[in-house]
Amino acid sequence: MVKKRIELTIKQTIICSIVLMFFVSVFVYYFSTDSHVKVLACKNNYYLSDSEVYDLANVSTKTRIYLMPSIILEKRVKKMPFVQSCKVSKKNRKLTFELQEKLIIGYYVKNDKNYALCQDGTSIEIEEQYLNTIVHFPLLSNFSAKQRKLLCEQFQKHRKVLTRNLIEKFAEIVPYKTSYDKNMFKITMQDGNVVYTNLKSIKMLSKYQSVLTKLKGQSVCLVLDSTHSTIEKVNCDDLNQKKKVEKKAEKKEDTSEKKETTEDSQQETQIQEEQPSQTEPEDTYDDPYAGLEYDENLGLYYDPNTGYYMDENGTYYYWDDQSQSFVEAY
Repeated sequence: MVKKRIELTIKQTIICSIVLMFFVSVFVYYFSTDSHVKVLACKNNYYLSDSEVYDLANVSTKTRIYLMPSIILEKRVKKMPFVQSCKVSKKNRKLTFELQEKLIIGYYVKNDKNYALCQDGTSIEIEEQYLNTIVHFPLLSNFSAKQRKLLCEQFQKHRKVLTRNLIEKFAEIVPYKTSYDKNMFKITMQDGNVVYTNLKSIKMLSKYQSVLTKLKGQSVCLVLDSTHSTIEKVNCDDLNQKKKVEKKAEKKEDTSEKKETTEDSQQETQIQEEQPSQTEPEDTYDDPYAGLEYDENLGLYYDPNTGYYMDENGTYYYWDDQSQSFVEAY
C-alpha cells in the first residue's frame, strides 16, 4: 500500500508557521515574569484605599497585565456602591485605576445599620469591611427622611463650594430648632468649634477656613447669616442657655395649649396697665426690660414667658413660620 504524501503550498506553510509562532509566544509570555504587572497605581480614590481598590479588582503584581481585559477590571471595581465610575489603563507594565467616587455628605444609623447619605439623595448601606470610611464624613443625628432630602438638595446645589475636603471637617450634624427658625442645623466641627446655620446659609460653610484663622479661643460658636453675608462669633454659654429657655417655653406651651389664648390676652392687658403714665414722675417708671433677655444676633429683647420679642421702642413681635419673618404683635 502506497502512502500519500501531504504537500503544503507556500501559503499554507506560512500560515501554519505564524499560528505555531503565536502559540509558542503566548506560552513563553504566560510563564515569563514579563507578563506580570510591575506597577499598580490608583488615582482620585478618597474613601477607598489603594489596597481596597486592588482587592475589588482582584489584581496584584502577579497579574498578567495583557491577558486580563480592562473592561472586566472596571466592572469589578464599579460593583462597590461608593464608586461612580472606573477607568483602567495599561502602559509599560503599569496598571492604573482612575476612580470617581460618589460624594458622601454623612452617615446615619437606622435599625442598627450604618448608611452613607450621598449628595444625589441615595443611601448606601456601609458594609462591615468598609466601616473605616466613616472617618471621612460626619454623623447625621436625629434627621428625618425629609430633612436628609433637603440637606442633599443644598449640597448638590452648592457642590462647587461644599466640597469633600470641607465635609471631612465636620464631626456631627444635628437639627437645631429655635423660636425664630425651626430649620437650623448645629454642626460640630472636628476642631471642637460649633457652627449654627440654616439651609439657606449652609453655602457659607465654605468660608469657615478663612474665618478660622481670625478666631481666638477654643470651642468657638459661629452663626451663619446669608441674608447679611455675615459669620458672627457668639458666646456658646449664652446660646445654650437660650436654647434651654426655649425648650422650657415649648414644654409649657404643649401642656397648656388650651389656655394659651386666654393667657396671652391677660398678659397683653397687664403690659398695657404697667406702662407708666406721662404725668408720673420719671423716677417712678417701671423697668420695661425687666425679665427680658437681649438677643445680640437679632438686636431684640426676648420674653421667655410669652415667647414674644420686643424692640427698643417697646413694640412686640412674634415669629411667623409661614412668612419666615417677624410680625408685629400689638
